[in-house]
Amino acid sequence: MRPPANVEKSLGFHAGRLSQGYFILLLKEQLKPGDIQMDGTTLRSGGKFGLPTGDKASDATRPRVHDSIDPAMLAHHQKGMSGDATVLRGINRLSKILPVMPHSDNMAPRDQYPMGGGGGQWTLKAAYAFLVAAYVGPDAIAQTIPQVGITASLAEGASYDARARLMRYLETA
Repeated sequence: MRPPANVEKSLGFHAGRLSQGYFILLLKEQLKPGDIQMDGTTLRSGGKFGLPTGDKASDATRPRVHDSIDPAMLAHHQKGMSGDATVLRGINRLSKILPVMPHSDNMAPRDQYPMGGGGGQWTLKAAYAFLVAAYVGPDAIAQTIPQVGITASLAEGASYDARARLMRYLETA
């Protein structure tokens, strides 16, 4: 529940990527072990080692974090995540930020997806159901679906109480 510019830095989106707004999606189905690709953290842009490069061809040659993980450890983590109810509820639940501004094929990887702040990142290799839990507009106002009716400013210095109420909803929806 931070300002959009902070979310960009944390997740590894270029500055301004969330300026047109974004959706907060929440995973609604239990994961299956073989469907989870571990991509390290957002310090590893795109789930790859090294910093993103200036062109797509050289960026494609960066080795993937997933490919370097010991298979036994990978299986252990995948099995743990697939049986862990916290991926569906609570502070550790899996979520996705879906920007209104689309990916740009004309932007260099190092500019479009800089190194993020270190949050975990995964790639799902199968389709899963997500709840579109909230929309954050260009004005940094978050709104839940109308039936829930929570509105909270995520701007710098905004009210803690409204953000906390929104966070509790996102943990339990």
